[in-house]
Amino acid sequence: MSTETILVIVLALGIILFLNMRNKDKPKKTYRPPEEIVSEVQEKLQGGMNKIPVIKYVREETGLGLVEAKEFVERQMNSEANPNRNDEDILEIVQQKLQAGEGEIPVIKHVREKTGLGLKEAKDIVDTVKREMNA
Repeated sequence: MSTETILVIVLALGIILFLNMRNKDKPKKTYRPPEEIVSEVQEKLQGGMNKIPVIKYVREETGLGLVEAKEFVERQMNSEANPNRNDEDILEIVQQKLQAGEGEIPVIKHVREKTGLGLKEAKDIVDTVKREMNA
């Protein structure tokens, strides 16, 4: 191996190590679940804030992707006219729908529409109610 090749390899390794150490110094961003920022998002929307900055805020706070954050904000915009029900009401409705034989997917969709929650959070609620019904 030539001296030039060795120098290039050493330089590349040095750059890689430098970049790796620099990234370790940065604190990792901890994200909040979407249900924690529902009231903040609704306040921003009711205050007349444009949808795009609200979507950016949701992405920064929750780590959601662009499409998910946009859908979340739009659900909040649609629910402004119909304020979210409290948790007990949602759990009761989920239980009634499941007992009536409604499928899990339509129930999850209903929870998402009524609460503004993401898919995972809505599914967790439905799964919790199903477990309680089977217990």
